Amino acid sequence: MRNAISIDVGGTTIKTGIVSEDGSVLHPGQVPTPTNPDALITRCAQIINDYDRLISEGVVEGPNGPIHPSEVIKTVGFDVPGIVDESRGLAVFSANLGWKNFPAQEALSDTAGRPVAFGHDVRTGALAESVWGVSLDNFYYIAIGTGIATVLVLNGEPVVASDWAGELGQVPVPGWDGKPIALEQVASAAGISRRAASLGLVDENDGAAEVFELVDSGSTQAGEIVDRAIGLLAEKVAPVIASVGSIPIVIGGGLANRGEDLFERLATKLDSALGIVPGPDVIGAKLGSNSQLKGAGLRALRAE
Repeated sequence: MRNAISIDVGGTTIKTGIVSEDGSVLHPGQVPTPTNPDALITRCAQIINDYDRLISEGVVEGPNGPIHPSEVIKTVGFDVPGIVDESRGLAVFSANLGWKNFPAQEALSDTAGRPVAFGHDVRTGALAESVWGVSLDNFYYIAIGTGIATVLVLNGEPVVASDWAGELGQVPVPGWDGKPIALEQVASAAGISRRAASLGLVDENDGAAEVFELVDSGSTQAGEIVDRAIGLLAEKVAPVIASVGSIPIVIGGGLANRGEDLFERLATKLDSALGIVPGPDVIGAKLGSNSQLKGAGLRALRAE
């Protein structure tokens, strides 16, 4: 079975592992993310060298014992957050990582001395879900966590017309005071908890889970926050479904942990927003926090 070294760069943490053709992750790990682009590339190259050493020493265990270096392809999977131009290998913009038009793919390939399969983190996660998770060819993937990012997957492939594809969270909506703000400032997990904290319903360090707990206990204010957040999300998602047809919506990211209650709420809002257009099924992603790491490995396996 072939395997690929995979690196998933997040705003604070780099997740690493060796992804096998069956979707399993061998010898997973994580390290803090450097904020300097050059330091980040150096760290990722070191991760690759470390895995090469561990594999040659027989430390990395597969299902049938230690994997052999011949079972690991040369191409490395590598995904990053932010605005990404995969066709040119560019990290166009990332506020968290402090880069702009950074040639991330070329930089890692030159430093590590091997081919790199490069991608956007949420798009690679959706790709992995298509193959190893929800196992669907056509769906609309919505990652809801600190922000909101989306991926339209058709015939098993993310549809990407430009580097800004999937930035639904940046679309303006009426804020809590009626002034326009980005959708993710209202409807993301962070947006929900931030609004609740501003009203004194939860502590500043609490998350959306605590807000939903208040909803469960009957809090009217918490219920209004959640209802408005999901309603605005449905309003922006509805035109996508009306345009491409009633394909399933797959919810990933931290807010997906709410489970069926969230999915049912969104499905109900979508039914209302879509009118006579049939509403989609709303389901949860299956791969959890490893989807992006697995997707990066999958890109590498497909590239070689």
